[in-house]
Amino acid sequence: MFGKLLVIMLVNAGFYAPGGDHRQAFGAAAQSDAAGDVRSRSLKDRQQKYNSIFPINTPDEILEPLLEEVGVWDADVELYVGDVAKQPIRKTGVQTNRLVSKGRYMLNDFRYIDGSYEGTGLWGWDAYDNRYSGIWMDGDHYLVRHDVGYYDRASKTMHWEADTLQTDGVTTRLRITQHFAGATRTFQMDRMDASTGTFTKLIFMKFTKRAD
Repeated sequence: MFGKLLVIMLVNAGFYAPGGDHRQAFGAAAQSDAAGDVRSRSLKDRQQKYNSIFPINTPDEILEPLLEEVGVWDADVELYVGDVAKQPIRKTGVQTNRLVSKGRYMLNDFRYIDGSYEGTGLWGWDAYDNRYSGIWMDGDHYLVRHDVGYYDRASKTMHWEADTLQTDGVTTRLRITQHFAGATRTFQMDRMDASTGTFTKLIFMKFTKRAD
């Protein structure tokens, strides 16, 4: 009786077909799950694991990208929005970045010189999830963007990902890459078209640090 019930359950689950090769069906499902796992780990694989929520066991090197960002920076901005023939739209801005909460977290204040945009960010190392985490808010939307980030020390590059909305209200994905080069740094944000899965450039900024 138990054997019959087990067969029925496997048939309903799609893992067993009478007269067929149930091992092949099960293997195909496992391969599909494995492929999904690989995609979900594509960003997480860059993570450096410290496995501790206790500050005494968390190395100061996690502060490296925050220290790279400290200061007042002038920004040359390219926006890839609206009419393609008129892209990029060019703006200039200024970003003031300072460490807060005993120097463990970064507070970003960014605005365009013409006053058309202003945003605020807060990010740092999240020892609970063993990764960098941040939020971003601006004066144009009633949204709080939640970012997940990993730092590549060899290339001095921060990689961020976040969920956001398309103009039609459909949830999509953002990818942000920020490269540090001393007194200059670059920032690029790419947005995914939810219908095709294709990422295209949305914003590119080059920052130049002001002398202290």
